[in-house]
Amino acid sequence: MALASAVLTAACSDTTGSRGTPQFSRQITFPDFKNTLLGLPVNGAARVKVELSPHGLIAREVKVQDPLDVTSHERVESRVTDVMLSTGGEQGILTLEPGFQVSFTQNTKFAAGEVALTLQQFVDQVNAALATNPRVFLPVEAERSPASPLVLGPGDPFPAAQLDLEDEVRGPELHININSANLVEPGVGDCTVATLGASPLGCLRLLGVTIGVDHTTEFEAVLLGVVETRFEGVVDCNTLSVTSAHEGSFSLVGQTTMIEIVAATKLELESGDDEQLADLAAVQAACAASPPQMVHVDGEGIPGMTAGTIEATEAEFEVEEQEVAPEAVEAKG
Repeated sequence: MALASAVLTAACSDTTGSRGTPQFSRQITFPDFKNTLLGLPVNGAARVKVELSPHGLIAREVKVQDPLDVTSHERVESRVTDVMLSTGGEQGILTLEPGFQVSFTQNTKFAAGEVALTLQQFVDQVNAALATNPRVFLPVEAERSPASPLVLGPGDPFPAAQLDLEDEVRGPELHININSANLVEPGVGDCTVATLGASPLGCLRLLGVTIGVDHTTEFEAVLLGVVETRFEGVVDCNTLSVTSAHEGSFSLVGQTTMIEIVAATKLELESGDDEQLADLAAVQAACAASPPQMVHVDGEGIPGMTAGTIEATEAEFEVEEQEVAPEAVEAKG
């Protein structure tokens, strides 16, 4: 079987920033995320996307966005579980899953799809849905301009400038500015196993709700001015260096560029094929087999700290099937 050719190409981004420029991101650790917030200047902010599972208090994903995004509109997507209107009917509070508080006033713009609503019409639609049996939690998207203040207090409600009832939302999902004041240490307040249902590494206090992060939470950060590279080929076993199951380096057959696997590299196991290799220890074992197995790798990365290296952001390893030479058959006459 001929060796698969090695490929190194610049990858196109499938995401863009608020200004339409290509953006790439890399996985980071929770300590990296904390250091980002702790390192902000006085009165500074970081724009983050926080994605939750539908019925939990543990973040599924936390992504640090482009620093320029701190001046763009903040957004909250979720479903309405309660609404309270003031006695005068001039302002109110929405409660969204899993408890986020959103405030509104007569100056808020209301809509249902493309149809503009008054404050009272909006409240009536929400109350009508909540009065059904079983109750219906309407999807809603709230927006505000973060000019004043740039960062809301951890317990502050989200002051909506716009409230739109939607057919569906991806939420609970937040696109908001935060800083170190939003961090909560494990064991403090509601940042506990008893409240969250899981052992947290730490928490974020957002819109009046304590959101936990644990080992299942994915952390990412946007990389500015970085071209992401896609690589694909056969691992050159002679160059394989393994420090641990999740740290090491190798080159591809026919290439000199070293590909580095680091702690933040996401090792893909999505297809579930038997040929897939879980980590570098499995790759090393495949290379050490007799005869050595061919290991195919497919992934993406960014320029490493050293010239001629790529730091993999994600990679997938699998054993390639090798053709078996046909057995010789002795002719008998």
